[in-house]
Amino acid sequence: MMVPAALVPAMPHLLAGDPAASWAELAAATRNVGDRLRAAGVDTVLLLSTQWFTVLGHQVQCDDRLRGRRTDENWYAHDYGHLDHDLAVDSELAHAWADAIDAAGLQARRTRYDGFPVDTGTVVASRLLDPGNEGRWAQVSCNLYADPSAMATVAAAGVRAAEGLGRRAGVVAVSGLSSGLTPRWIRPSEDRAPPEHDRWNRKVLDAIRAGDRDAVLAMREEFAAAAQADSQFRAFAFLDGSGAVDRPGEVLAYGPVWGTGAAVVWWGESTGRET
Repeated sequence: MMVPAALVPAMPHLLAGDPAASWAELAAATRNVGDRLRAAGVDTVLLLSTQWFTVLGHQVQCDDRLRGRRTDENWYAHDYGHLDHDLAVDSELAHAWADAIDAAGLQARRTRYDGFPVDTGTVVASRLLDPGNEGRWAQVSCNLYADPSAMATVAAAGVRAAEGLGRRAGVVAVSGLSSGLTPRWIRPSEDRAPPEHDRWNRKVLDAIRAGDRDAVLAMREEFAAAAQADSQFRAFAFLDGSGAVDRPGEVLAYGPVWGTGAAVVWWGESTGRET
């Protein structure tokens, strides 16, 4: 069965009350992805956010419910930094995912404690993808020392675990493209990505549109060096492991978020027109 998948942005500006045009387009496209996941009958979303990063193994969130307020360390002093969240975790699938990661020869760590600091990317994505707060999530951390093959193995383990439990899973990676933040306060209307970063972002998106996963993976390190790709674009390696990205990706939106590059990409049954 085809696994629906998506790449969505991680920055809190997408929830701004008075957004830049690109922020509003990216937010609307992310909501559209949520609609598509529901239309595909997805029971649980397998989620990776590059803002939940670890260095020892791969953490899997096993708490049944995550409630609280995220105060973003970068944007707390401005309009974008205080984010409420309430996420239902598919803990049965989370434990099965951790077991599958261990069985694949990697190390999983099961995370469950009160007041867990849910990262900004997860909060932003979940609020846009699931505004009715009706969905379930299974989440794994982004290991900063994991190579692409390890990230792919983690995703494949999640898909296997979901199949073993009879879940209809969707896969979402929460990540940006280029990560060169504008280092000063700007008005939303002034938001731009550096031209060289923009060129690289578009080159990567062109390969994704063409369904050329090999080209995207081959240019990942150069993309990371030339455009400060978010977490060295580990998000794509994760999506690759789900088996979703060996077909053309539909780019629903692309634009800057405070100088960084961001895109919403969908792999699955097309229900809308590409941007």
